[in-house]
Amino acid sequence: MDNRTRYLQLLETYGITQARSAELVAAVTERPCSVRTVRSWVNDPDKPSSSPCPGWAVAALEKAIEYMRRAIARRAEVDAHESAESSGGQPS
Repeated sequence: MDNRTRYLQLLETYGITQARSAELVAAVTERPCSVRTVRSWVNDPDKPSSSPCPGWAVAALEKAIEYMRRAIARRAEVDAHESAESSGGQPS
C-alpha cells in the first residue's frame, strides 16, 4: 500500500478530516503542516497540485492516532475510578 492510500485509509477509519490531520501531523512533528499540504498528498496523483505523500507524514498521523487512543483509554479509566469512588464501590 502506498503512503497516499495509507493516509486516506487512516482518515477514513478514524473519521479524521484533512484539516484535523494537518493539525495532528504538525503537533507530532512540531513543524507546520497546512491543510493545503495534506490536500496535495491525498489528491489524485495525476493532478498537477498533487505531491507524493511522505512516509514521515503517515508515521506522524499514526503516532497521533495512537496518542489519542491512549488518552481516551486513560480518560475512561479515570472516569470509571471516579464513578466507583463516588458510588462507594470498587473500580472495575
